[in-house]
Amino acid sequence: MHYSGAGGGDAKRVSFRQSDKIREMGSRRGLYLKLIISGSVSASLYFLLYFYEREILAAFTRTDGLYPALPVLAALVFSFAHGAFTDYFWEALGVTARRNRR
Repeated sequence: MHYSGAGGGDAKRVSFRQSDKIREMGSRRGLYLKLIISGSVSASLYFLLYFYEREILAAFTRTDGLYPALPVLAALVFSFAHGAFTDYFWEALGVTARRNRR
């Protein structure tokens, strides 16, 4: 489908299919950027957990104050970061959930 502007004969014709492809390329680029950023955040969290294992273990095993809440908070942070990465990963591969029509 083509659109011809109000100018008539000499006006440039814009293909809607081409503009959709350009828009899709931009959204794919954005998807890959989100995938890389979320993957970097997730990998960094796991690296920091491994690198600072002793310090984290010392803080997480304390029983005074609000220290017992730290493992729960850490689990939520890791879950959010890893979940975001996994979502973008599967979306980049084209795997999506089936939607039921009613």
